[in-house]
Amino acid sequence: MATRPTRPSRPASPAKPATPAKPVTRPAPKPVIANPGTPAPKSGQWKPVKGGPEVTVPKGHRIPPTPKGGPAKLVDPTKNKSGK
Repeated sequence: MATRPTRPSRPASPAKPATPAKPVTRPAPKPVIANPGTPAPKSGQWKPVKGGPEVTVPKGHRIPPTPKGGPAKLVDPTKNKSGK
């Protein structure tokens, strides 16, 4: 039986340092914006983008006219299951 030639052994590679885990970052949710006169997609406090008082609008009811014109933004959604 023939013997195989032996290979020279490789030097051990240095251990890599452990990299710290990156925190999971989630993209910010898109703001909910609706024009006056359209039904509110979600219940909650709506504030005009161009300024004005906040108004409470239930889901499905029309967004009221804004003082300076323009759309309204949902700033505080209702915290119950019915306003989804």
